[in-house]
Amino acid sequence: MRSLLKISLAVLAVGFLFVGSAFAQDAAKPTMTVTGDIGAGFGQYSFDKKSDASPAAATTKAVSEFVTSWESNIRLTWSTDTFTVINRMRIRGNNEGSGLSGNGAANASSSLQSGGALASNANDTYNEAWWTPGAFKLGIGKFQGQAWSQPLSGGYIINNPLGEGEYWQNWTGIAGIDAEYNVGVVQVGLAISSQCRPSCGNAGSNNTVAKTEVNTSSMTPHLTGKVGDISFRAQLPSTSGTIQNSGATTSTTTGTTTTVKSADPIQGTGFDSTTTKTVSGSGYQVGAAWAASGLFVALDLAGFNDAKIDGIQASTAKARDRSSYNVRADIPAGPGAVSIMYFSIDDNNFGSKVLTSTTTTLRYIIPETFGLIIPEFRTVSTPSTIASTTGTAKDGTDSEFRLILQGKF
Repeated sequence: MRSLLKISLAVLAVGFLFVGSAFAQDAAKPTMTVTGDIGAGFGQYSFDKKSDASPAAATTKAVSEFVTSWESNIRLTWSTDTFTVINRMRIRGNNEGSGLSGNGAANASSSLQSGGALASNANDTYNEAWWTPGAFKLGIGKFQGQAWSQPLSGGYIINNPLGEGEYWQNWTGIAGIDAEYNVGVVQVGLAISSQCRPSCGNAGSNNTVAKTEVNTSSMTPHLTGKVGDISFRAQLPSTSGTIQNSGATTSTTTGTTTTVKSADPIQGTGFDSTTTKTVSGSGYQVGAAWAASGLFVALDLAGFNDAKIDGIQASTAKARDRSSYNVRADIPAGPGAVSIMYFSIDDNNFGSKVLTSTTTTLRYIIPETFGLIIPEFRTVSTPSTIASTTGTAKDGTDSEFRLILQGKF
């Protein structure tokens, strides 16, 4: 009897341990939240149809069309006290109405904007996993854009056919690892990726030989902080990679590989098109913002240098230098706020000449119970690449007026 009682007590103890363990596991399970937004915009777009083929062809014809844009974001977040996983799904695009879209004609020279009401969709998925034991924070995945990489003066709402040039250094869509540490009013960190952000120097390398960019990486020290009504951010991106010229051909009869000597008009006959070269770049982005009593003012400065690639670029080429600034002011007015944004970027195009592109945006943001109503006007000016000494070249100016409706949940 006593043995049976001991056995029963032992079974009961095991049962309590099992139930207690189950309850503990349930308590440790992460909570899941669903957040997101759905928006659409309809507007009248005007494009300059500019040709960069020759100075004589540099004519401008106004082309207008109605365009509908859309974007939806759904975020599924699983979180515990120290661990968070975020899955974000984004669908966005534009629908050209007349078929007379600029399709990049006016902004053909720009490295930032596509310059047309492109009839295409961009479906993206981001996945981030964050471990936050105390003041330390570690993230791995395909990032949706950390705070330190976003310009404080940025004003992205939904997809815009005229582009969002001020985000040229942000980490949206970049895969890698990001470590941050909270030291009070400032959070410092280091992000590393196998991709180049914003670039490694391959773009516009002025070379007709086919080439690929491999072994790319980015390393970005960064910080964010807030003191009273003033917020600030900074990052120092540094990139590297290898240019591999694709000049080797394999015989279909013998199977042997032959190195092709290029007759490139820039390099000259005999240039070894299989040469590999190291590419690198470095830059900065800093921003500050002040917010009080409904007013908001922000300024961002950024720059980046892609080193010249000796042996691949023309001897007359230089390092590619880009610098930009963006300002924003939100002013309370009636039931909403007026938002004014101005973005300007200079690009020396590897030393050919400095091109300056500007974007001006004016919005009236009206908050509603479901989200936002926003009338918006935007204009983008992009310079021609045609040498003015050989003919008349006209800059391209694209503009749009649209109404945005955005719901949030």
